Amino acid sequence: MSSPQSPNFQSSSQTNFAASDELWANERQLQNYSADLAKIMAAALPKTGRILEFGAGIATLANLFHLQSQLKPACVEIDASLRATIIERGFICYDSLSAIDAQFDGIYTSNVLEHIEDDLLALNQLHAALRPGGVLAVYVPAFMSIYTELDTHAGHFRRYSKSELLEKLGDANFHVLRCEYVDCLGYFAWLSVRLTGYSGTAKLGASNKMAIYDRYIYPFSRLLDAIGFKYLFGKNILVVAVRNKENN
Repeated sequence: MSSPQSPNFQSSSQTNFAASDELWANERQLQNYSADLAKIMAAALPKTGRILEFGAGIATLANLFHLQSQLKPACVEIDASLRATIIERGFICYDSLSAIDAQFDGIYTSNVLEHIEDDLLALNQLHAALRPGGVLAVYVPAFMSIYTELDTHAGHFRRYSKSELLEKLGDANFHVLRCEYVDCLGYFAWLSVRLTGYSGTAKLGASNKMAIYDRYIYPFSRLLDAIGFKYLFGKNILVVAVRNKENN
């Protein structure tokens, strides 16, 4: 599905992210969601060693991951202004994976790969940044069938199917340990945006609606995930994979 590009589409020559205000709004409005995501990532990754967050934004998740795991991740962020914020918040931050002369025991990336046109190249670079046996946790939006103008506004090239994501991880020489959906009720919220439009009466992408969803609906959605809905559908996909030890 092709979409007109918004100012939030990034590339190596266009690194600024025009919706930084929305990152701050998300930090305020999506506290349950962000805390839960940090918990998910901390559970998926090694409990010791060097950890990296790829695409750290304003370090919302890095802060929560640090609190959850007691491990302080290094960060990668291509936007210079966001990178300055990450450093101000106390984290080491690089402008690219190629700038790092080290390998990590675990890498996590949340809602980032969909912003990268050549996502397979990014996965290959993440593979190289992991030590053999290192773990990668990937969290991305699911289902192109619910791609909306909100995705375009956020600079998403795509939403993923499980098959597409698993194929690309395989092409990048990862062995997948887990693949499941997250936030089953969020699927219907995004479907509503698809059907009514962001400017429709529901305005489900508005920050006040996000706060209501985060406080009252998201916890119930995660409960439904836990009893089995994560195997059927969801707004996002979580994949945990390992760099095979024989791949040096």
